[in-house]
Amino acid sequence: MQGGGARSNEIPAPLSSRTRSLRELAKLPNAAIALAATLVLSACTFSDSLLNNDIRSVWLPAGSPVAHPTVVFATDREPDGSKFGFGLHWDAATHCGTAQLSIPAAFAKGTTPAWPNIDGRSDVTCDGDGDMTGYAQALVHQAHDLKCQSALLFVHGYNQTFRSALLRAGQIATDTQWACAAALFSWSSEGKFDRYAADIERSGYSVPVLIEVLRAVSATGLSINIVTHSMGARVTLSALSALAPFCKQLGRPIVAELILAAPDVSSERFNDDFGHLLGHSADCVHRATIYASAGDMVLIGSESIHGGIPRTGREPESDLQYVNRASGHIVDLVDATLAPGDNIGHGYFVQSYEMMEDMMWVLAGESIEKRARETVLHIPTVFCLEKSGQTCNRADGRYALHVEKFRRPDWLLRALRSLVPITSPLQ
Repeated sequence: MQGGGARSNEIPAPLSSRTRSLRELAKLPNAAIALAATLVLSACTFSDSLLNNDIRSVWLPAGSPVAHPTVVFATDREPDGSKFGFGLHWDAATHCGTAQLSIPAAFAKGTTPAWPNIDGRSDVTCDGDGDMTGYAQALVHQAHDLKCQSALLFVHGYNQTFRSALLRAGQIATDTQWACAAALFSWSSEGKFDRYAADIERSGYSVPVLIEVLRAVSATGLSINIVTHSMGARVTLSALSALAPFCKQLGRPIVAELILAAPDVSSERFNDDFGHLLGHSADCVHRATIYASAGDMVLIGSESIHGGIPRTGREPESDLQYVNRASGHIVDLVDATLAPGDNIGHGYFVQSYEMMEDMMWVLAGESIEKRARETVLHIPTVFCLEKSGQTCNRADGRYALHVEKFRRPDWLLRALRSLVPITSPLQ
């Protein structure tokens, strides 16, 4: 399947090799001041609970302005009586249900705007002594109705409300053209940009719940696929690592495709949390795909908060140490630095049709080598990034997301992002 319009086969040059004029560089001080002002105000302007984000498909054509996916959800959030049902606080109980959503396309000239919304919600009992049978059966029923045997589970990152997480799950299912059961696991993020440490704590509370979710769904025979973002990667990898004995006894992986977008997990050279978690989870996962971006300013801030320890989702080159380190466990890396998205470079995985197209083929089981070639079904979604004589082979390959020049972050945004590591206090 081909999407997003025609693209050039040109191999982009590394960002560091591009030249800037003196006139462009002279603009940097003013731009830096603007960035500093933005960061000072970030606790308000970047807080998801205050923004009520307008979440839209990056794929739907104007002729089909609204998709209506159904998402089966589980959450450890406290109910709040709102239309979406759950707020910003942790609850010592698990709540599940099924939600019908409206996911609109981008605005089209001359058409009446449609807005993302929840069309309906029904509750499912799932909290009896850790019993997730109700949640798992809701997924089975959805898969049966769609005449398929698999599920796509989204686990969100920090600074996410339940509303945004639910709508994102629907958008991801829509934009990856997922044709089977769609699911969400929403832990109790406070949805506030300045509550990062609180989100770390609450993400830890949710690991036992996700373990029960995965165990219950795997018992139904459904094939599980997971897309997880940012801090959600900690929750997901921790749960899968804890399930390693279960998977080993089962004799097969319970997750077919694990997509780790911008994982906010430490990857320190001699104290490598990500490497340990990935290795321990190998018995539970057929293939892991890591998307990383050097321009991710949220992960730059995370590095500072963690005393300068690198984050896996920001260091594309060092991530290569994870490629195929466990026998029979496939690990692919995609450098997504060139992906368009939000200005802080953290939401590219849902704001770029290039990302959605590549993720679609990952979920379809296509190898990274094949995704780098033109086929009868698609143009390349990634390309082999050769550097210092490096070639893309299974032992040491490096791939990058295929993005046309006019779609990449412009020089000013790249320059601003390059200043952040210098100004972050603990880098």
